[in-house]
Amino acid sequence: MDELNALLANLPNFRLITDGMKQTALGGALIPDASGVWPGQEGYVETHDVYFAALQLLNFLRAQPVVRSSSSEGTAISVDAPNWDGLIAYYRSMSPVVAATGNGVLSRLTIPDIAHVKKVSMRDDMMGGRYGDVDTDVS
Repeated sequence: MDELNALLANLPNFRLITDGMKQTALGGALIPDASGVWPGQEGYVETHDVYFAALQLLNFLRAQPVVRSSSSEGTAISVDAPNWDGLIAYYRSMSPVVAATGNGVLSRLTIPDIAHVKKVSMRDDMMGGRYGDVDTDVS
């Protein structure tokens, strides 16, 4: 938890994040340990992706107002927010979980070799430039 606290400590409203919230975020950020043992397997040494855990907590912080200044009478308050998108981008860039899962849009999938799947080469010279109603590629 010390690593997570160090990442978040300088952020506005950091003190609003409870230890329970941090534990929950860390619990969802378990990764294989240095020996390659996966969480839940025998001999696993608890290892966290603290950047992924921090990402889980940023949205909570993002929802909190940040008071920059107020008048001595309390009649005027100046509020603005830090660059949350920049922080999110930084934490994403440091996260092994995000790096391993990619962007979630373009993923290589194994095409199953079963009867109802028709594998067709998408090369122009094989199909004369027409693919018909086919969206799989064998290459």
